[in-house]
Amino acid sequence: MTGGYLVLENGTVFDGELFGADIEKAGEVVFSTGGVDGYQEMITNPSNKGKILVLTYPLVGNYGVSDQFNESDRVHVSGIVVCEVCSEPSPYYNGALLADFMAEKGAVGIQGVDTRELTLLLRKNGKMKGKIVKEGVDIDKVVKSLKDEAIDMSVKDVSPKQVTKINNGKEVTVGVIDCGSGFGFYEALAERFNVIKFPYDTKADAILKEGVKGVIVSNGPGCPCDKCLEPTVEIVRELTSKLPVMGVSLGSEILAIALGAKLEPMKLGHHGCNQPVKINGRICMTTQSQDYCIVPSSVEAAGIIITQTNLNDEVIEGFAHKEKSVCGFEYNPEGGTGQGDTVFLYDDFLNLIKGASQ
Repeated sequence: MTGGYLVLENGTVFDGELFGADIEKAGEVVFSTGGVDGYQEMITNPSNKGKILVLTYPLVGNYGVSDQFNESDRVHVSGIVVCEVCSEPSPYYNGALLADFMAEKGAVGIQGVDTRELTLLLRKNGKMKGKIVKEGVDIDKVVKSLKDEAIDMSVKDVSPKQVTKINNGKEVTVGVIDCGSGFGFYEALAERFNVIKFPYDTKADAILKEGVKGVIVSNGPGCPCDKCLEPTVEIVRELTSKLPVMGVSLGSEILAIALGAKLEPMKLGHHGCNQPVKINGRICMTTQSQDYCIVPSSVEAAGIIITQTNLNDEVIEGFAHKEKSVCGFEYNPEGGTGQGDTVFLYDDFLNLIKGASQ
């Protein structure tokens, strides 16, 4: 391994050792909470495109990398920052080295960083741009360039390019407006629905012509207010008056905007697999990649009913509508890292569809 740095846009520098691909990469630096597992799902999840993930668990790569844990066929993060990357993973899954996987996929990481100190810095200052670079670079030039660095977190590059029909032998068929979802999302849907997968900008008429009984707007990267998603918001707005609609993660934010709610950026965001959400009097652990939240004062005018909140900061995590058959959740109900506390929400949506068709 060679020496390197994580350089933040405020001028803070963390030194360490580089692993993975022999590249330098900029991204939006956020910390991700959770346990010993889930690192492979996080780095291959399209929702994390453009991010440099700081993994708070001190040892990463301990069970290796196996194809069964991929959320997509490539690494989407700009990089990862860890305290220690394991060089002798457990043989239980017969997993390959995380460093080798990163090199193969063209992704860079840095280890030997005091991730506790870095997380405290991000908690105080909020997310910021950063860059993983090799030792010997001109740090001042890197800091200066970061101020104008454009981080690509667009949906259009991770959304499918064509319509795909998936027959799972089920009674009900749903359409998915795919803004950049992972494999686990479709595995959960396959247990309940036939699925027709649509690109993010597919017109409402084209979706309705396929005869779907409901629509799910998927998770994905970036800002829900991005200009490229304006057509998606209009499409979802039209669909909410025609059939049941469910929004997941980014999809829930698109749905909220379509209903007339306002969103605002979060200082820290929620990233990781242990975000506690209160649902019907019980506490569920959820997997999130949330950077924006609904402004509470905007929900009444939008006809939105708040159904779930985050126990850490009381951010709105789930909502329904007073009149329309719609619901949104700021997380992935299937859970991508082991827990599936909220996967029943897909069953609830199935029941919503059946109820609307009667």
